[in-house]
Amino acid sequence: MLHVSRDAPVEIIRGSYRTMMQQVKHHPDLGGDTATAAHINEAYAVLSNLGRRAEYDAELNSFGQFTSGEPASARPAASEPPPKPAEARPVRRTLDPNKECLFCETPHDHGSIVDPNAVCVNCRSPLFASENCRIETVGKRAVFRIDKRQDITYFTQWPQMKGTKGRTEDISLHGLRFVTRSNLEKGQRIKIITNVLEAVATVMHCERQSALWRPHYVAGVSFESLRLTKTLGGFVSARA
Repeated sequence: MLHVSRDAPVEIIRGSYRTMMQQVKHHPDLGGDTATAAHINEAYAVLSNLGRRAEYDAELNSFGQFTSGEPASARPAASEPPPKPAEARPVRRTLDPNKECLFCETPHDHGSIVDPNAVCVNCRSPLFASENCRIETVGKRAVFRIDKRQDITYFTQWPQMKGTKGRTEDISLHGLRFVTRSNLEKGQRIKIITNVLEAVATVMHCERQSALWRPHYVAGVSFESLRLTKTLGGFVSARA
């Protein structure tokens, strides 16, 4: 409910709670749904209390052991410290784009017929599948070309107050390659915003490179959902 990692400190949990209730406007006084607000309040009440959070983690551990069939002798002792965040690997479940947002996982009722401009009511991510996206020019050459060099802002989780900046090296209807100062994990799902498109994408690769004194990362992503915000333009691929 709060979109935080399992080892998130109380400060992060509190910040996420305030963001969802105030800025995302889940609070009933701001027009939010009463039932959703109640779930968010309950989640915060559990995770902000050390005792209740420990009980909740124990239940998750028990459920995980039950579903995986791991024997009790293989379970870690209660006194063992949790793994470091850098070593943690989040479990990514398979999402259904016809039923939920591919970024924040908020359910929607569009079904299999999604308007190209449809966005998630929670995180405003596009819901239209990228594989269905086409640029129509009605038999005429597009007036403007879309520059493959674009400044982008991307988000790795929701809610997230401020996105990370990057710059594309190549861009198409299927995905893009961009430079950033932050490392990304293969398989990670991110939200991308440029002045010509918005997308939810999966990281296919991310490699560290160095240019003089400024090390950076080059990441390639594949679009899962896409919304074009530039009405005139075109994607061209050529080889000489």
